[in-house]
Amino acid sequence: MKRFGALGLLAILLAACSSEDTPQNVFRPEGTQAQKINDLQVPVFIAAGVVGVIVITMVVIIVWQFRSKRHAADEVPTQIHGNSKLEIAWTILPGVILLPIAVFTVATVFDLAQKPSDALVVDVVGQQWWWEFDYPSIKNADGQPIVTANEMVIPAGKNIQLSVTSRDVIHSFWIPRLNGKRDAVPNRIQPLRMQASEPGEYWGQCAEFCGLSHANMRIRVVALSEADWQRWIDNQVKLAVEPTTAEQKAGQATFLS
Repeated sequence: MKRFGALGLLAILLAACSSEDTPQNVFRPEGTQAQKINDLQVPVFIAAGVVGVIVITMVVIIVWQFRSKRHAADEVPTQIHGNSKLEIAWTILPGVILLPIAVFTVATVFDLAQKPSDALVVDVVGQQWWWEFDYPSIKNADGQPIVTANEMVIPAGKNIQLSVTSRDVIHSFWIPRLNGKRDAVPNRIQPLRMQASEPGEYWGQCAEFCGLSHANMRIRVVALSEADWQRWIDNQVKLAVEPTTAEQKAGQATFLS
């Protein structure tokens, strides 16, 4: 039985290990907002770890120190009142630890909620089981906003203001390396700000179970340099070319259906 317990503990520890290829790692921030979250969460995790080790150590010591020396089934342990000073101390101490955490957490939440005036606005619509990204400030030749599916293209280094909502059930928009989660709720607009410091790809995932294909509801953010961003816009505003071959027409019909 001990061997099975050790194997189970080893399996849990190995499940927490990963290679360098971790595109959804919350501890690898690549944007201003994600960095602020990481600056808050790392000290909190360290403090929680220290407290956890102390508590577990004390529990083990107490269990061992005050274990029963006899095996009488009906024996009643000696009843004691306790230590009032110690009880007051371990009631006050958690408050002392949590107070600065609460202050920095509230300050970070308000900081992340600020809306910059120069941000690029992108409307995000979750639906079973894909993401729609609308760019209201970028019009195509017909005067319609450009729209992408599952892939959001943004300029690197620029603030992006998202308006997140849903057309059906509740989803959750999450790009770990750029910002925290934001629920996509029908008939409600949820603001979210993000910024990618460098050009590159940033992967995300719907973090709210939303049906059978929930696991396939991934997000790809592509951050481009200023020149590549302009080239992307120039290409997007062009009108789509009508399909000419049978295969192209069949593909269009499948997509529209």
